[in-house]
Amino acid sequence: MVCAKDSKGKIMKKILLINPKSHKLNGKNSSRFRLPPWALCVLASLTPKNYDVEIVDELLEDIDFNQKVDLVGITGFTASINRGYEIAAKFKSKGVPVVMGGLHVSSNPDEALTFADAVVVGEAEMIWEQVLKDLENNKMKGIYKSNEFHDMQSLPWPRLDLIKYPEKYTAFQFVQTTRGCPFKCEFCSATQIWGSKYRKRPVDEVIEEVKSLDNTKPIFFIDDNIGAIPKYQKELFEKLIPLKIKWSSQTGVQSLLREGAIELAAESGCFFYFVGFESPNEEALKHSNKKQNDPKLFKEIIRKAQKKGIHIHGAFVLGLDYDDENIFKDVNNFIEDAKLDSIQLNILYPYPGTALRERFIKNNRLTSSDWSNYIFDGVNFIPKNMTQKELHKGYVWLLKQNTRFPIIFRRFFRKIKMGQFYQAFIALVMNLGTRRHYNHVIKNLKKVNPIKELSY
Repeated sequence: MVCAKDSKGKIMKKILLINPKSHKLNGKNSSRFRLPPWALCVLASLTPKNYDVEIVDELLEDIDFNQKVDLVGITGFTASINRGYEIAAKFKSKGVPVVMGGLHVSSNPDEALTFADAVVVGEAEMIWEQVLKDLENNKMKGIYKSNEFHDMQSLPWPRLDLIKYPEKYTAFQFVQTTRGCPFKCEFCSATQIWGSKYRKRPVDEVIEEVKSLDNTKPIFFIDDNIGAIPKYQKELFEKLIPLKIKWSSQTGVQSLLREGAIELAAESGCFFYFVGFESPNEEALKHSNKKQNDPKLFKEIIRKAQKKGIHIHGAFVLGLDYDDENIFKDVNNFIEDAKLDSIQLNILYPYPGTALRERFIKNNRLTSSDWSNYIFDGVNFIPKNMTQKELHKGYVWLLKQNTRFPIIFRRFFRKIKMGQFYQAFIALVMNLGTRRHYNHVIKNLKKVNPIKELSY
């Protein structure tokens, strides 16, 4: 291995940043959609230039455990964290310091500390410098957590240049404009990580970052809800218009209902929105504290966006307390009637850091903390109005119904008939990705039972 040197010929210290792969992902191309580890690109941007930084995404490449490194940083979602712990243990056994962070670790720092030397809770911008100082002084350990949130002024641009295989990702160019969420959906941990108040970057700083990217390729705004702040949304979208880019993002139902919001988004280059409808069952939404969603308005939003050339990728959660065995047909009927372009179906996961998990623990309904089962068709709790087997069977049926080739091509040709050829291509890519997801569910059923029953 050739060691990197600085401008004075001095060997630079090496930091290896790793995105682990979930145990249930079979092979390098097994994820539904491949997205680069944006959080690690952010961490790299916060690292002084006198360090040599490498990013390894285990979804695409193997980890070299024998290379000489001075620090290993590991991120990870809940489903991949067990693999992250294995990686941490291997490097620690070689005497390499390990720091961990990310959504799961921020909710379970004490658990992570049994595998790592140090953990970063929440945002890294305010504390990464201290982590590296402590590393230099051989005293990096324990929990690092800022007492305040970053104001999002003058943020460095993520080091997307460290991504080795950009062509292998579904989307590659990422920009963040806002953080925080005032809503307190029971099954979501966003508020714990990002805070309950919206924070925003100066629009002109966002525009400068966008200008630095390749405008011939799409850009993904990684916000949880890019339309959350009306005045900010309007200013941002208006300043995007002259750049003539194509962009996609996540947004909320209320944001789409705002007068002129869909039209302005389309004019500024939006071609794709991920929308968490969650359920057509109004009672289920209310009792999950997702009160900002009104199912009666869903179809109107979808059709209005589609007419303006915006692909709507609708996400649904199955197994909410007001769901019974009829929910699967209800969701299927809604998807068909609304003519959604593509869909994402998730069994309810009681993630660490959520009010849902605490309630399930209190009511003795949590059946598993096997984090590797918090993906695909994993059932880790006792549903209220159906059995675990009914939930699993209904989920697999609904997924199969919506990944059949006749359905996939119907959605594709629907866009062709509308003259939306680029959106037709996106619809094909997204629906084939969901079909790949279904195929992995079926393959894993032969290896592992995803239904975790209560054990006494």
